[in-house]
Amino acid sequence: MRKILLVLLILLLPLVLQCSQSEPTNIPDRLQLVEEIKTFEKELGFNETENFRTYSPDIESYDYFFYTPETTLPYSLNDPLLLCSKGSPESYNDYLEGYDVFFYRIQAIAEVKTPITTSLIQAPLPRLIHIILHEDWHEQMDSTTGIEEPCAEVVSYVAAMLFAEGKYGRDSDVYKTLKGEVNNKLRAAEVYQRYYDELSELYMLLSLGVITKTEGLSQKTILLESLGEDLKDIWGKKPEQLNNAYIAFQMTYFRHFPLMYQVFSTTDSNLRKTMAIFQSVPRQGAKFEDVDEVKSIETEVTDFLQGTLQKAMGASASIFQILTRS
Repeated sequence: MRKILLVLLILLLPLVLQCSQSEPTNIPDRLQLVEEIKTFEKELGFNETENFRTYSPDIESYDYFFYTPETTLPYSLNDPLLLCSKGSPESYNDYLEGYDVFFYRIQAIAEVKTPITTSLIQAPLPRLIHIILHEDWHEQMDSTTGIEEPCAEVVSYVAAMLFAEGKYGRDSDVYKTLKGEVNNKLRAAEVYQRYYDELSELYMLLSLGVITKTEGLSQKTILLESLGEDLKDIWGKKPEQLNNAYIAFQMTYFRHFPLMYQVFSTTDSNLRKTMAIFQSVPRQGAKFEDVDEVKSIETEVTDFLQGTLQKAMGASASIFQILTRS
């Protein structure tokens, strides 16, 4: 089930807000584009996957909802406190009182030979390219969701930009949209982490009895309103489902995203080197039973990546010293 929930980055925000399909989708052209992306993956060094080999016009999307108690903030998708079920909003409205619920319509799911759904084939071009690369990356490594997702974000965005540059050019809307996405996500990562910390502290005070539930929920509302405004400054619109379940979901992608992107930057923006580093992280395939084990794995991985960065920066400093002496 964990791998099934390795879903693509969130559907709601950037590309959906910035792009729209003004003309009917030419399905044969889109299917040909998917084949071109799959060929491009091979050139980058991806292992071949069985994803996106077929088009399923009868499958629009995969509907899930995530939920957690209204004063609980889970760590990520790997936290048992973030519950998940299949279904539409109508299927949970009557029995999840007291829970924060995030409904998510997913266009593709990794590692289950996912077909091309109708929502994917009709997606804006930047998103279509990004999704194919993102989901296929999930089959190139095997770590916790909180590690794989930000790695997939970095690899797929950079790869999508390279593909768009070659096919449409750097001046194209496709390329510019993808580049803008990355910049906005780096900004959003800091925002989500800040509010995650503040909300976590609030719920701790509530659990200790320092404040009442009424006071806690009131302060929660204020924090979520502020978070929504900060996100609006980035994306131009507030999320429609801003609550604990949504934030925990987002932290899966954003908690380690700045570090993953820093790894890419430290390789002099070399995607193949970045991919090799991500594929060499420790504890791949490790099993975990609870969130403490998840955190332990992610700490070991991030320590490994921090060490890699320090070595790279140390090597750069040594080269600089040699050049300045000569």
